[in-house]
Amino acid sequence: MNQFFNFKRFSLLVAKHWADNKKRYLLSVIAFIGLVIAWFVLTLLIDSATPMGKGMQFVTFFFALFVAGSFYASQYFRDLGSRARGINFLLVPASAFEKILCSLLFTVILFFVVFTAAFYLVDVLMVSIAKSFLLTDTSSKEKGLLNIFKATNLPVEGKSTLNILLVFFAVQSAFLLGSVYFEKYSFLKTVISGFIIFFIVFCFFFFLYDLMPNGEYADGFLSSYRIINDGKDDYLVRIPAWPGQILYYILMYGIAPFLWIVTYFRLKEKQV
Repeated sequence: MNQFFNFKRFSLLVAKHWADNKKRYLLSVIAFIGLVIAWFVLTLLIDSATPMGKGMQFVTFFFALFVAGSFYASQYFRDLGSRARGINFLLVPASAFEKILCSLLFTVILFFVVFTAAFYLVDVLMVSIAKSFLLTDTSSKEKGLLNIFKATNLPVEGKSTLNILLVFFAVQSAFLLGSVYFEKYSFLKTVISGFIIFFIVFCFFFFLYDLMPNGEYADGFLSSYRIINDGKDDYLVRIPAWPGQILYYILMYGIAPFLWIVTYFRLKEKQV
């Protein structure tokens, strides 16, 4: 039998994880639905001028997504924090790759699908109530059900919803790594570590930008030109765009897969 990946063994691992956690998952979904209903009812009472506006729906969805997704990922490998449960987890007859694949199935794919479905279950209901019982002069842009995959609410360029989702998956992957790396208080320790790493990266790019000649970009982050002032005149200096583009794609598309790979090797060490 293949020791790296076997579909039958993987399917049994998925079934075992669901059998062990289905009650907790179902209660969590019910609790989430209740919290979203309570929040929407509160917003209806507070903001009667623009009830269930698309902007509020958008913020609610992504704020809840980041909080719930990060916390869930940080708790996935919580058994490793206990000696007895950790030994039981490591003795499960499945490879490290299959366990990581199972974690990605639940924390990335199924979580996002169930979260979105639960959110829209409440959102559709509350938007209908707002339309039926509240008389408002809300603008047409703010009325109706929000499609969260269309980023019309944020003043940022391009496919902002896609970018936010990519950032979410990167953040969630960091918390999944934290659940393997930290045995105790993984959520809090991952938050602290994340802030420290973010601050270091921010300082690095800030000093890198500060070392460049004084001036302003002509067209934005990925512009090929920069306006330089030598004290007398302004002139354009051509700057290669490809380094910025490569960095952008690495940051947006590469962080989550990289952290998944790191998580796999970290778990594999524990397996050994």
